Amino acid sequence: MDHVDMTSQLPPNPVASSDSSAVSPEPAILQIYNAVVQKVDPKSNSLGEPYYETSAEDIRVYLTGLLRDLVKSPRSQNYKFAAEVCEVKDNIDKLLTKEFRSAALYLSGRLLGCEFFVQNKMRGFTELREGSLLCTHFGLAGKEYIILVKVDHADFLNEVTLRKASGLPEKQRAQKCATFTVVDGELEPTVVISDSSSVITEYWWNAYLTLVALSSPERNTLAAFNAVEKLLKSKVQSKSPSDYWTLRNAVVSYFTTRPQCIFPDMIDEVIGGYVPDNDEIVIADLVEAAKKLPEKDKGFDTHFVIVPKIISAKIKKQIKLAENVDLRIMGKVTNFKELFDTGNDGRKYLKIYSDEGYDAFHKKESFDDSE
Repeated sequence: MDHVDMTSQLPPNPVASSDSSAVSPEPAILQIYNAVVQKVDPKSNSLGEPYYETSAEDIRVYLTGLLRDLVKSPRSQNYKFAAEVCEVKDNIDKLLTKEFRSAALYLSGRLLGCEFFVQNKMRGFTELREGSLLCTHFGLAGKEYIILVKVDHADFLNEVTLRKASGLPEKQRAQKCATFTVVDGELEPTVVISDSSSVITEYWWNAYLTLVALSSPERNTLAAFNAVEKLLKSKVQSKSPSDYWTLRNAVVSYFTTRPQCIFPDMIDEVIGGYVPDNDEIVIADLVEAAKKLPEKDKGFDTHFVIVPKIISAKIKKQIKLAENVDLRIMGKVTNFKELFDTGNDGRKYLKIYSDEGYDAFHKKESFDDSE
């Protein structure tokens, strides 16, 4: 296939500026060197005809948006091939050569076989949706990629026949994706897997692509928790201890109650909607710094299974109140802000709302019956 120059893009996003002369930056050139889209239907155990004419206007615009979104996906996990030499890797390597079409057909057939097997295994519990596999070799912003992406089909009414049909969704694309970076004509060892669902689909990276994760759930959980806690200590604790403890408690709650962590979504949920007590805490800046942590630390993925027990020791905190008196926080505290209060009546004090504490320390008033 001839190179397809994707310099004509979707309309640029408007620039939020009062300066009418402000101009949106030109999008980086996207070039598709080879691409094919093929329907994969596990229900009927069949493949559609491969579609190679991806330079046509509508599909070109569709692929441009899809590929740009996938390359910058904020939710992903890093993998590598389980074996240096295997049939899957060999065919993905061929996507860089004149054997592109035969390699893509192999990859579509392999995906169909995996999905048909999973469909039969899960019969009665769930159904895999038909979709299309896109195999493409392209360049963007000076980098070169191979991407395999399974896009689930969506139902729609044909505007001519008004009958129900199915096809590639223009928006809200549900997909499973594998991104391979190409350097000097060869695939880099690290494979980036992303999934639009809340869980990275196991058969996609395991049975289909024969990959293994570079980071374990335990390592991801510990590294991500440590990174966020370190950020809160450096950016919040010195300015506003009360905001630090409230935000830290929210992070602990997330890591001990959720099965999966989608890191950017977690930051938006836990920090993005928080209203600080102290005006010095700028939430927008804190969110921006937090979302840079995975790339800055490079110690964890942005989509992973949470293992709460790995941070059980980390979430325990002890605050010295007085000589031989400590406040121990053992984990998530429900209604954190409603549980504690402070005051100063000449002496600073911490008030804790607690039935148990009241019963243990309340001094019963004495009355003189003779009066």
